[in-house]
Amino acid sequence: MVEVQKTLDSWFGKIQKAASDTIPHFVAFLFFILAIGAFIGIIVAQNYPNQAMLAVLLPALAGALAYYNRAFATAVFLIMMIIIFIL
Repeated sequence: MVEVQKTLDSWFGKIQKAASDTIPHFVAFLFFILAIGAFIGIIVAQNYPNQAMLAVLLPALAGALAYYNRAFATAVFLIMMIIIFIL
């Protein structure tokens, strides 16, 4: 378990360095994430207007859970990476 945690810390350290190497890169990264969220929100609001509020609440709840639970954050990160590489 400790070995896995060290490996994850190493990966997160590399990702953090890449995302926040400089302030402009970090801000650009945040706007990119914001744009992806807005795009998903538009799709959900157009196709499922009754669930539009869930498109706002679920990411906030997932973010809070990921902040307190490293296993959840790692699982979601891996799922996102798989989706990005598939698309």
